[in-house]
Amino acid sequence: MIKTLRASRESFHPLFWWLWALSLLVILLVSDSTLISISISIGAVALVLMKRSNTYWYQSFRWSLRLATLAFALRMAIGVIIGVPMPGQVLFTIPSIKLPDLFVGIRLGGDVTSQRLSTAFDEATLLVALILIFAAASALSNPHELLRVLPRKYYGIGLATVIASSVAPQSARSIERVRAARRLRGESSTGIVSLRKVGTPVLEESLERSIDLAASLESRGYGYFPNPSRYRPHNWRPRETVALAAPIYALIFLFLVPAASSALLAGLVVIAVITPGFIS
Repeated sequence: MIKTLRASRESFHPLFWWLWALSLLVILLVSDSTLISISISIGAVALVLMKRSNTYWYQSFRWSLRLATLAFALRMAIGVIIGVPMPGQVLFTIPSIKLPDLFVGIRLGGDVTSQRLSTAFDEATLLVALILIFAAASALSNPHELLRVLPRKYYGIGLATVIASSVAPQSARSIERVRAARRLRGESSTGIVSLRKVGTPVLEESLERSIDLAASLESRGYGYFPNPSRYRPHNWRPRETVALAAPIYALIFLFLVPAASSALLAGLVVIAVITPGFIS
């Protein structure tokens, strides 16, 4: 009980991490810079490592990293194989396939220029940064505490959102459990061949969990009472304001000094991202 109360006092407000993620999203879209995207990605990973915990929603961040890596690889592959003719120095050439007239202006294969590759890299880093921002917010925020601070009229929407946001962490925990069980039986848990043997138990467990959740909600009278019970709300403390001020100041700096050096902006953004890690 004492550990629970201490952890509650040391944790941030449930809404803090989502406001933090939204502020970083605005910085990412306003700057439109590859260096800023890389800085935010590095800062998000460093922050999650600094705020390490044993919760199952934190453990889902590893799968988010894999998803971000896969998204980067797919975007680069699509940018190299499929695209439109772009000027620039030809780096290499791949076999081309002639497409129907319906896909006029789109080319499959052919010359891969420096501009075509740099454009694909810029979009891939932006996609990775978007994934890692909200993956970090999901890994560091408690979905159950988030539900408690919502007003009563948004309780139903909040509950549905919390359930939806908990799917990825719970699935990640199921995958780890199934893989550990296969390793204990001396079976391989990696590779493409094991995907079906790992995926089937995970899907079965997800279905059972959804049925149990529906039965639990029904037993508690969900949907029958117009005014659901509300837990004691969390107070917004000064440290949340200080931690959230860092990315806001970084955004203001981007607006006021757009001609600043890229290295300075990148360093400022990294500091703004990891500031909550130094506040406990």
